[in-house]
Amino acid sequence: MAEREVGDEEFLDIAKDPARARALRKSLQKLAGSNDETLKEMARDVLAGRVGLREAMRTGVYREALHEKAKLGMRAYEQMSAEERSAAEAQGQVQLDEYQREIDRERAELQAERGRSRKGGPAPHQTRGWKL
Repeated sequence: MAEREVGDEEFLDIAKDPARARALRKSLQKLAGSNDETLKEMARDVLAGRVGLREAMRTGVYREALHEKAKLGMRAYEQMSAEERSAAEAQGQVQLDEYQREIDRERAELQAERGRSRKGGPAPHQTRGWKL
């Protein structure tokens, strides 16, 4: 049986908007499948809801492993030309925009589904002749 995974809403307090929360969750999913055993463990624990992301970052071994990955990322970013940085930033924005469209589609589908179930189903409350 597959383990339950937290949703995007788990990361809204950190990410501040739904698209960034989804990006954070997807980044954790990538880490959960990585070769780095420490980050894999941390990501799996966070995604399973066993530990919150903030709590995980207060754990020394997780913090250090993530810090090392971040340093490598910053070095790569610093070595990019201005054009490469601009292209990478634009690509990131395109991805965030796509995540927002996904979220909007999911919300619309959920609303439509709720609307269909209300129209065809019984009234939400049956009073059986009594009144308040």
